[in-house]
Amino acid sequence: MLKKLRAKLFISIAIAAVIGVAFSIYANTGELKKTIETFSYGLLPLILCLSLVNYLVRFVRWQYYLRALEINIPRSESFGVFLSSLSMSVTPGKMGEVLKSYFLKSLHSVPISRSAPIILAERITDFLALLIIAVVGAYSIGHDKKFILAFALILILAISVIANRSLSMKIIGFAERMPLISRWIKLIHTAYESSHTLLSGRVLAVSTLLGLVAWFSECVGFLLVLDGVNVHFKLLSASFIYAFSTVMGAVSFLPGGLGVTETSLAGLLIFAKVPKDAAIAATFIVRGATLWFAVIIGAGVLSYMQKRYSPALNGKPDNN
Repeated sequence: MLKKLRAKLFISIAIAAVIGVAFSIYANTGELKKTIETFSYGLLPLILCLSLVNYLVRFVRWQYYLRALEINIPRSESFGVFLSSLSMSVTPGKMGEVLKSYFLKSLHSVPISRSAPIILAERITDFLALLIIAVVGAYSIGHDKKFILAFALILILAISVIANRSLSMKIIGFAERMPLISRWIKLIHTAYESSHTLLSGRVLAVSTLLGLVAWFSECVGFLLVLDGVNVHFKLLSASFIYAFSTVMGAVSFLPGGLGVTETSLAGLLIFAKVPKDAAIAATFIVRGATLWFAVIIGAGVLSYMQKRYSPALNGKPDNN
């Protein structure tokens, strides 16, 4: 599994390189280089710290989900599992983050069908948090909100179905009669029970609040990136651009939203009369300080986890 995920990661890096070249040509390579060189790099440590806040708050949410499902593993080990998954942030729909379930199964025999709904719940609450930020930002600048609200309504409808046990059990009961699905019905039941726990009541509210804190920290980081290229926006306006672009990248299901997120970020900035070189420089810098910063951290921790837990991950007994 790890080899397959690593291969997908390299493919995503190649795609990112091609996108970078295309954007550089569009922006005028010389002007773009000049803008990046004059960026206020004194802001970079604070921008990276805000990205770390995002990762740490999301780890708190991960721990909260594990407790909700009564999955007990040492906190230090859980932290390593979570950080390792950041290396898979550029897999399609971030589904490479099922690496966390792989670790839990290999190290603690937790069935994947029991833990995988955490990844679904993380994506849904990330989506909810980003939509809330985008809608608030859109209202603040008088932007057309219909498109964003449509996404929000669809997501709320899906969560409502999961939260309604009787309706969901009827849907699962109907699926039991389908030959192609019936063989997986036990796994579907297990996955549903976990999803229902994570997407109902207090757990949903707390995890969405944590998502808001996590993603708003990166919105503030984006505002600082704009300041660094001498482009000045109000916080809610910058938050709308960042949150909306991240949502668009997520719904594309492309690896890390590559291409779609960058196009949305640069496009909205250019639409707001920001010069092309500044818009694309800001896009490159914020993606480097958020997405690729996460991938680098994750890759380092994943390498450590592979060495530390090699016997268990390879199916061999650990004598330590």
